[in-house]
Amino acid sequence: MSLNVQHSFLVTGQNLDACITRLHHFFETTQLVRYDDIQTIREKSCPAQSEKFSLLLDQALQKNRDRLKALLDDLQVEGYTDITSLINLPQGFLSKTLHTIAHMEDGFFGIDAAFFDVDESSLRLTGRRRQLINDHPEECWLVTIKARSMDGDGFES
Repeated sequence: MSLNVQHSFLVTGQNLDACITRLHHFFETTQLVRYDDIQTIREKSCPAQSEKFSLLLDQALQKNRDRLKALLDDLQVEGYTDITSLINLPQGFLSKTLHTIAHMEDGFFGIDAAFFDVDESSLRLTGRRRQLINDHPEECWLVTIKARSMDGDGFES
């Protein structure tokens, strides 16, 4: 079974090729996710000065929020509607759901992330990054990739 995903990354660099090199280094050194194949989607990659940048960035950020909301909805459907109810959360699917929520809130990159800022180690757009986009848009690149893991889970073994 194969896992196929798409991620968009904010990366600082002189050009797209430099950012792609940085992303490959990121994937070589990250401990949480392993992919067998990574390909850049050039038509969905651009610097912050591009007309399509804001739309692509907003879409990726919204996908992160939607994924987080869906995970929270999974807990709520099972009756875990407030923080104190989590004390009775059984180990298994629901505790793994909570674990994924915690990782996303902490800013850890994982297979569930649609967007990740490599330089800020964040699943959100930080104030510092917003400033850099405003001051040096030519150095802030949104790079979108498609990735595949042949063993189906994308996690390091």
